[in-house]
Amino acid sequence: MGATRIVVVGLALLILGLPSPALAGEGNDKAEEVSLPATLVTEGATPATELEGTFATSKSRTERAYGFALSSLQYAPVPSFGLKLAIPFAVRDPRDSEPTVGGIGDVSLMAKYAPVILPAHQFALSGGLKLTFPTGSERRELGGELAVAPFLAAGKGFGPFSLQADAAYSWQVNVPRSIEAEEEGEPRVRPDKAQSVTANLTATYSPVERLGLILEMNTVTVVKGDEELKERTQVYLTPGVSVEPAQGWNLRAGVQLPVTSAKEFDYNVIVILTKGF
Repeated sequence: MGATRIVVVGLALLILGLPSPALAGEGNDKAEEVSLPATLVTEGATPATELEGTFATSKSRTERAYGFALSSLQYAPVPSFGLKLAIPFAVRDPRDSEPTVGGIGDVSLMAKYAPVILPAHQFALSGGLKLTFPTGSERRELGGELAVAPFLAAGKGFGPFSLQADAAYSWQVNVPRSIEAEEEGEPRVRPDKAQSVTANLTATYSPVERLGLILEMNTVTVVKGDEELKERTQVYLTPGVSVEPAQGWNLRAGVQLPVTSAKEFDYNVIVILTKGF
């Protein structure tokens, strides 16, 4: 849990670094909005109106996987509140004799509220709730989970540098499908409802305009569910780069690399294209 603690401490430091109300009111003419760079895995601290597409490919001990997603259809009617819809499409290519399968994954809807947005200090604090719907096929291991996940996110800009962090706890609501017992003749086994903790920390450095160097630390701890990963913290480092080819457009790419023996994959390549409005 050491890496998760580091991320949570980073999130706490960002929150504790919140300027006092008196300071927050000074110099508001210096900036009109909190402008934090785009991230790869970490949830951004500010609501936005944007359209985002993602491609990802990963390799694990058992399979290769490919993901295509309308990963962010976001709408923020006001700066402090936004909704985010994600529609994933996944392809699984098992390394054994099982056939390749593909289809829609679990669609999610997120509501994000930022009670603290301080443009003069380039600081934002937000929280919200993410609902995941069982639109994917559980039998083909493409999803099938109804889950709820409250989260907290914060971000702070320091000139060309920025720090962003988030933490979330996810509960599965629906009952998982039963699976065959390992011993022949034994009754089918009903897995526990999945629960997990995720925490992410991102540092970004922009040496020149429209270019950002990204380093993320992503952690996942399975509390209930997958017996192989249960109560083992997965830690991934995700280096990446972000460019803005045109006004309102952002293209970023990175590679998630596990640094612990507990892992869901050997590597995961992520490419994201965002259009802001």
